Parts: sequence; C-alpha cells; structure tokens
Amino acid sequence: MAIYHSRVKTFSRARGDSSIAAAAYRAGALLIDHMTGQRHDYRRRGGVAETACFVPSYAPEWATIPALLWPAAEAAETRKNSTVAREFEMALPHELDDGQRTELVRAIAEALVGRYGFAIQASIHTPGSNDGLNHHVHLLATTRRLTPEGFGEKTRELDGGPSGRVEIEWIRHTFATSINAHLAAAGFDDRVDHRSLAIQADEAWARGDWVEAMVLSREPTTHLGKTASALERKGVATERGAHNSRIEQDNQKLFDQVLEQAQSEGRVMPSSTGHGQEQARRDRRRSPGTEDRVFRPVPGLEIQGLRGMRLSEVFGDPRRKDAQARPEPPIRELISAASRELVEVIAIRADLALSATKRLLKDWGDRAATLVDTASLRAGLVGLVARLETLKRRVLSFSRRVEGVRRAERLAHMAENAWEQFNGDCPRPASELAADDWVRRRGRRLVALEKRTAELKTMREGVSPEARIACEEAVQAAVREVDNWSSVTEARWAEVPNPPSPLDEEAVAKQKPAPSRRRRPPSP
Repeated sequence: MAIYHSRVKTFSRARGDSSIAAAAYRAGALLIDHMTGQRHDYRRRGGVAETACFVPSYAPEWATIPALLWPAAEAAETRKNSTVAREFEMALPHELDDGQRTELVRAIAEALVGRYGFAIQASIHTPGSNDGLNHHVHLLATTRRLTPEGFGEKTRELDGGPSGRVEIEWIRHTFATSINAHLAAAGFDDRVDHRSLAIQADEAWARGDWVEAMVLSREPTTHLGKTASALERKGVATERGAHNSRIEQDNQKLFDQVLEQAQSEGRVMPSSTGHGQEQARRDRRRSPGTEDRVFRPVPGLEIQGLRGMRLSEVFGDPRRKDAQARPEPPIRELISAASRELVEVIAIRADLALSATKRLLKDWGDRAATLVDTASLRAGLVGLVARLETLKRRVLSFSRRVEGVRRAERLAHMAENAWEQFNGDCPRPASELAADDWVRRRGRRLVALEKRTAELKTMREGVSPEARIACEEAVQAAVREVDNWSSVTEARWAEVPNPPSPLDEEAVAKQKPAPSRRRRPPSP
C-alpha cells in the first residue's frame, strides 16, 4: 500500500554543514570543495539508483553538473551562518517500477524548479531492507535562484513564517497529487493524502464512508527512522517500536469498543467472518479513489446510524460540525471555465480558426443569467471544456517534446561527464578484489551513458519534421472537432426563439401551457 511521507530540512554553516558534502553523500559521488580542498568521496556507498540535476531552461550549462553546481552554490554564500542548501525528502511508491519512479521524480522536480527557480539535485535511493518498501528520493535544492549569469537572490519565501507555511503546504500538495497521478497512470487504485488524519476522517464521515473514517480516526504512529527500523527487522526491541505497538493496540481497542457499542445499540450486524481494524484497512484499499468514493456495504459488517460522526463524537467529545456536501458549480462558472480554456488556446496559437466556438461562448456568456440549469446543458458545457482541454494538450504537445529534448541533452551531458570523470580519476586498481568493485562502478556509469544516449536519440526522433507535421495534423483535427461541435450547438440554439437552454428541448416543451381540466360538479 502506498504511503505518504515527506520532510523538509536545511543545511547551515552554523551547524558545520556543507552542501557539497550533502550532495556527494546523496549522489554517491566524489565532489571536491575547492575553497577548502576537502574531497567528499562517497563512491563506495550503495543504494543510489539514479541522480540528476534539474534547473530552469535559462540557467547556465554548468548548473546541470553537480561537481560545478555545488561549489558555485557554496561560493555564493558569504555569511558564516548561511543556509547553504534545502532538502525535500519524499517516499516513493513501491508499486511503481524504476522507470515510473524516475518519471514521478522528474515531474516533481520540474514543478519545484518552475515555481522557485532554483537548482535541484534529485537522488533516488533504493530500499536498504529485504522488504523493498523504502524507495525514496532526496531533492537537494540551492537556496538561491538561478539566472543566466549564475546564482541570484535567496528564496526567502521558504524561510518560514506565514509565507513559508503556505509554500510548504503547496509542496506537500504537489507531492501527493503527483504521486496519485502516476499511480493512476500505472493502473493502481492506491492513493496518498498529505492532509492530517483528523481532516481526512472528517471528510470520510461527511460522505458516509465509515470504513475509511474509522481507520483514519486512529492515533498516528511515530516515524521509526532508519536506525530503529534496522534494529526492529533484526528482532531488537526499540523504544520507538514499543511506543508504536502501544498506539496500535490502543487504536484496535478503540475500534473494537466502537463496534461493541454500535452492536449493543442495534446498529451493527456482524456475520460469521467478523471484522476489525485491519480488515477495515483492507476494505479501504479495495475501495475506489477519494474523488469518486461512495458508501458501499462491507462484507461481514453493516453499521447503521454512524454517518457524520468521529470516533471522539461517539464517546461524547464533539469538536466539529458535520461537513456539508459541496454543491455543483453554477452554470455561469462552467461557462467561465470553457472561456478560460479557449483564451489559453488562443494565447498559445492565435492562428487557429475557432470562430464558431468564440461566437457560442460569447452568446452563452451574454445569456448566462437567463439560462436554465439542466442536466443536458451541464453535459454540453462539460463536453466543450473537455474538447478544449484536448485541443490545448495537442497544441502544447510539440513544444513539450522540444523541452524534453533539452532535458535529455542535459542528462546525456551529465552521464558523459560522469563517464569521462571516472575514467580520468579512477584508474584500474592492481588488486583483483578492488578491481571487481572498479569494474562494477565503471559498468554502472557506462550503462547510464548508454541509457541517456538512447533516450536522447528517441526524444530527437520525436521532434523530426515528420513528427512536427503529425502534431500539426492532430491539432487541426482537434480544431475541426471543437468548431464542428460548436456549429451544431449554435444551429440548435438558433432554431428555438429565446430558448432557456441551448441543449435542452425538454425545457422548451415544459413552457407550453398544460391542457386545463374541467372539474365535474358533485353528484346530487
């Protein structure tokens, strides 16, 4: 089951930290601090699956090379107590394969770089245990933004205070949405949520999903950490492990107590299979995603009368009112959403002929206050928005391929530099034992170079003249589909004088006067 875990930390000279040492350790590489002459060599450490640097498109070429990036980042800081780096650590779903995890990390790193303009070194680490459940990434970021000339101003919005809390919440939300999108694309039903358990439980009770709500109402356990986890796997009891065991036992007792009370009040009807908190977790994993989850009876148990309640409220400690169901957006907002999509498409490609769509949306916007809210009108607006979104994706398709080529060129350049640096700095040792490790390390760099070279070749094929023509044909096909749909809808709108809805003939029929019925006089 995918879990959500993220942590933010800073590296400060006041504590004796070095961004060069942190980058070398996380990448499993050799980096040299030219200011002090110190060599940070972690090439023998294992568990590093992949390392890549992500920078803005306008950044200098050297910013993609860790051996040049981090010494420059250190040199840009002149205070003896400067914060020299910031790290975002995130758990990666073990359900995904290596390639899918790489794409997930790339999407998150590019989102962070696009928002803050700094440089990020992303180092994916593999699990250090046999269970294979601890895939994670270290996103080591510079504290200054990059400019075409080098490092510029500090990212002060991340330093703390109200703005820092807002930015950290955005980062946590970005992590969760990106993970869920990649899980869905890979065909997995598991989802993660960055919000607190209390907020998730309130939402689950509000929509009537008691299984998830009772699981989420538990007391959270404490993060063990790598040292305590390693000891627990070896059978050595730790204080944190014992504390978590007590919390899990208390959660199970509370869960059983709620079921027993509900059963005594006639609200629980257990079957022979029984039910418990662990079974509730399994039921939750089989349930649909949060965005489309509905109440479904669980085999083995039926609870009546527990909707809209937290576990604390069952025992007389209410803290919040029941959340109200979110109403559907008004027609005016749907029209505005379609208009925004059209404006974005025109801003990217002003040459596209979308005259019918422009006329239709202008007419709907002028009449938005008089339109009747009907199911068919909503379906039509949703269909128009979906077609415009498809058109926008196709319009952006080729430019994204071009950006992909630039990214592949940077990664191939990094792999080539790593290969050349290894061959220059690490001659073959005389000892056979050391030579075996040298061959493995050299082989990993050769495999990475071949992989990046093949990726670059594939990406360049995607921007060939033939590919450009195919992308343009797809764009024109989407334009014709959107405009033809708008023309048909516009014609139906014109057929009915002053109609209440452009897509709902039933609403027009309802305006006809109903035949009057003559009441018969009572019989004498």
